[in-house]
Amino acid sequence: MLSDDITTVVEEILSAPLAVAKDGIGFVGADMPVDLFVASGRSFGHLPWRAEGTTAWADRWLESGFPGWTRSILEDWHGGRFDGLSKVVFSRSDDASQRLYYYVRELQQRGQLSGPAAHILDIALLPRESSLAHTAQSLRSLGELLGVDEAALRGAVPRVNALRRRLALWQSGRTGDGATYERLSRATLFSDATNWAGREATRAGTGNDAATRPRVLLAGSVPPDQRLHEAIESTGASVVGEAHAQGLLRLGAPLEPAGESPFLALARHLRATSAAPRSVFDRAQWMLAQARQARAAAVVLWLTREEES
Repeated sequence: MLSDDITTVVEEILSAPLAVAKDGIGFVGADMPVDLFVASGRSFGHLPWRAEGTTAWADRWLESGFPGWTRSILEDWHGGRFDGLSKVVFSRSDDASQRLYYYVRELQQRGQLSGPAAHILDIALLPRESSLAHTAQSLRSLGELLGVDEAALRGAVPRVNALRRRLALWQSGRTGDGATYERLSRATLFSDATNWAGREATRAGTGNDAATRPRVLLAGSVPPDQRLHEAIESTGASVVGEAHAQGLLRLGAPLEPAGESPFLALARHLRATSAAPRSVFDRAQWMLAQARQARAAAVVLWLTREEES
């Protein structure tokens, strides 16, 4: 189980996810360069979404192919929820975040939408050198926008590596209570978790019979909240891992720039760890590997209607 200290932080973040990002950087989508954001010295976090509530204004502009989280974000953007941010970076590694970027830009140019400046991070995930060089240059351009040079980026890597190790430790210690870990994962997405994830990781004991329940891996689309975990565990199983683009292990293993440019090393790392819809890899084999790593007895593959992959 997570410590009381960590649980308290998680609840504080989820109750006010933008409080830690005032005048900072928002982002949307997968494969975001957390090392670069940390190097900027600014607060940052993924724009939060609401699983409930109406999206009447957003529905005027977004077609049926847009997933619910994009509608929530656009509705809240129009409502002024993100006005405290200086800029928002959108990822091109999935279709929904890319299309939402273009809609935001168009609506801002038409005077229909205000709020922070929108930027696109043009990640290329094909396994070829030209794509790698393109992504590295995109990261350099984003670094220039945020005032981050090679020295600053290299200096931020150890801090984010400590977070990567902490996330792996949390994942390896899971025996159940999937809803709690889903909330933990969302809290690390909505905030700079390098500021708080280093606190005590776990406490002894599970407090229930989770260790004896069938272990389940949840795969497919990113759930909007913890309710899918709760539904699975209400049957007597335990969700012990997630296989989707925003899972607890989304930052991958520690980044080791060695002697190359940290921007190139980060580009290589993002491509290697990506589970986004536009990444190129054998998803069936990847899901099988994730299930084996989690020692899962079963896999629940949950896909929304709008899921492009």
